[in-house]
Amino acid sequence: MKKIIITITAMCSLSFASVYDVGDIVSDSHQNITKSTCYAGNEYENGDSWKLADWNGATNGGHYTVIFIEMSATW
Repeated sequence: MKKIIITITAMCSLSFASVYDVGDIVSDSHQNITKSTCYAGNEYENGDSWKLADWNGATNGGHYTVIFIEMSATW
């Protein structure tokens, strides 16, 4: 019974944990995390490196954009 309570508590804690909330601005350090492209688009090919700072006008030479990030998992 103790294991079940611990497991449920851990699952609830992880499911509601988040660094950012609606309307928050992504920090500079998080904007500069480099990721690999897994789906070609937005002038990137598969395997190209990209980061959120690529779309930040303050760091990319003045080309400002608004992006919508939706992250979902079905596990």
